Amino acid sequence: MKVRVRDQDTELGDKFASRHGQKGVIGMLFPKYDMLYTEEGLVPDAIINPHAIPSRMTVGQLLELITGKAGALEARYVDGTPFFKEDIEPLKVVLLKNGYAPDGTEVMYDGRTGRLFEKPIAIGLVFYQRLYHMVADKMHARATGKVQLLTRQPTEGKARQGGLRFGEMERDCLVGHGATMLLRDRMLDGSDAFTMYVCTLCGHIAWYNAKKGVYECPVHGENGDIRPVKVPYAFKLLLQEIMSMGIKPKIEVVDKTALVSRVSPLSLSKLSAAANESDNGKGGSGNGSEDRR
Repeated sequence: MKVRVRDQDTELGDKFASRHGQKGVIGMLFPKYDMLYTEEGLVPDAIINPHAIPSRMTVGQLLELITGKAGALEARYVDGTPFFKEDIEPLKVVLLKNGYAPDGTEVMYDGRTGRLFEKPIAIGLVFYQRLYHMVADKMHARATGKVQLLTRQPTEGKARQGGLRFGEMERDCLVGHGATMLLRDRMLDGSDAFTMYVCTLCGHIAWYNAKKGVYECPVHGENGDIRPVKVPYAFKLLLQEIMSMGIKPKIEVVDKTALVSRVSPLSLSKLSAAANESDNGKGGSGNGSEDRR
């Protein structure tokens, strides 16, 4: 004997769909006494946004609403086979005979206030099913954990205890906010930070000499000027893949102090002169307005 027990109750975020590909997740749960109701006191099980119908063009769901309502009133099955289905017009007549609008709409009241809704609302029988994607199964978080063998980046997916993907659009948000240190933390320190040793003379990646315990340049050997550079491991991997195709990428390593020294006194004077001109222009416009007064 088999006994099947429902192990998860429906909650916010669970996914449902009709038979017309009209999928969606639960956005709000209401107690029955707060739900809208018809003149007969009938309360719907689910409410869907009407904007979902014209955008996805699922007219079949509206037809199912009318046929399901008519079939329930006559206590019979309605044939919905594509291309050989029952005509919708006689079913509209069934609704009219039973005192309902032919388009399936009814006058409804707000369960919280008891007030009448201004517009009639379509209500009827539509088959809905809960899909396997339930929010309780998707809940996942991690601090540190497994990384991929090739890229040394965090694994992907809940089953592999993976990290949460910080994608291109999330990166663009941080760029727009100017949060550079947070951007560095998410895309470098919290992912695949790697210290790569580079020769400043030729721009080659240095290799480690295990016998001597030092890093050596593949071109200059021990005479190379080796500097540590913090880069994503995926970047180092990209450079090595380019080198495997016979292309030599040259990495220019510059100290932060050297970058400051590159700014010549002449360019600094030009910047200060431009700033002074803008200040003078603002002052001149102010004087002119005073003269006009």
